[in-house]
Amino acid sequence: MSAAAAERFDPAWLALREPYDRRARSKALAEAFLRSLPRKARVADLACGGGANARYLAALGRRDLRWALIDADPDLLAAAGEGLGAGDARRIDLARPRRSLGFGRHDGVTASALCDLVSARWLEALIRDAACHGLPLLFALTVDGRVALSPGDAQDRAILGRFRRDQRRGKGFGPALGPHAPQRIAAALRRHGYRLQAARSDWRLGPADGPMLRALVSGIAEAAGPGEAEEWRRRRQEQIDARRLSAAVGHIDFFASLPRAGRKCSRSVTLP
Repeated sequence: MSAAAAERFDPAWLALREPYDRRARSKALAEAFLRSLPRKARVADLACGGGANARYLAALGRRDLRWALIDADPDLLAAAGEGLGAGDARRIDLARPRRSLGFGRHDGVTASALCDLVSARWLEALIRDAACHGLPLLFALTVDGRVALSPGDAQDRAILGRFRRDQRRGKGFGPALGPHAPQRIAAALRRHGYRLQAARSDWRLGPADGPMLRALVSGIAEAAGPGEAEEWRRRRQEQIDARRLSAAVGHIDFFASLPRAGRKCSRSVTLP
């Protein structure tokens, strides 16, 4: 995503989280999405980043897919296309796409770790457009606000409360859904006639996951702001160094399909 319109994601962070995302995801829902696609399907991967979502799906056996990899960051797009075979990379700022995403040329739409960053209006437009073209959807790793750290700390409630409020901060798409995203996704999908399945896809981090725990703790403290968050961060870093900290971060995966073909659209919906 472009620095001008939406938050830019550090390639090092995306590489760090990829194995944890892969381990957490619902394989059953991913396979259901893949079964819903025809042979040589063209799949739009929104905010594809470095290509982790497409790599995960391709590794489940669908090497015939043709990918439309969509992101605003040219460096991430270049990395995303490596090893995926057929498809193309499209540099589009999803926060301000300026034109239709052309869902009429696609057979399915997927996104990972995106839906909690967008606004309710943006999400509604996306789902409406996908339904108009009868497309199955796979939304992976949507945060739901659950964060549990062990052992507990007296400041956890206050720090995590501020962290959750920061997740609602606009990321370029308008007010972010943050932890409310799963409920809004489910409601919008049902409103547009989708049948949906959902499954938890939580990160589970143990004492051996030091780098990921450090990144998580630092991210929470930075989002929570100065003051007591710095002391909290120091205590948590000491626990990580002593291999005493564990964490769970809640996410939800969604697979949605239409019971019948979508209505024909005279034109594609343009995202806000």
